[in-house]
Amino acid sequence: MTREPPPPKKAGMAALLAVAIVATMVVAIFVGFNFWHADTLRERQTGQVDKRDAPKSPTDLQVAPMQRK
Repeated sequence: MTREPPPPKKAGMAALLAVAIVATMVVAIFVGFNFWHADTLRERQTGQVDKRDAPKSPTDLQVAPMQRK
């Protein structure tokens, strides 16, 4: 039986770097969503609504009307 040579060390470092980048992205997205949620929650609790989210007319419910078939 012949032994296969071990994989190059640079391949292991590349895999480790890829995993580190993906993990950093996941953490960044998680933290970003938490900041967004905290801001939205603060608006809801204080009763203050961002002007961009406020209704534009008395009948504006921010939802598209249902289409009947």
